[in-house]
Amino acid sequence: MPHEAFERFRALVLREPELQGRLRDVRDPAAFLELVVRLGEERGCHFTSEEVRAVWQEARRAWFERWP
Repeated sequence: MPHEAFERFRALVLREPELQGRLRDVRDPAAFLELVVRLGEERGCHFTSEEVRAVWQEARRAWFERWP
């Protein structure tokens, strides 16, 4: 799976309200990406900001494709 590490991190975020809060408080997109990568690394989930962007783009495309 190409985004396996990011998906593991996403699962951690869904289980940990503290992580959710830390991420929710960041308003700047570049700072948010940096924080996501850093928090992922701290938890053994290694991925790049480019991989995070790719996941976002895939999710956005899937969301838009739901609507005719």
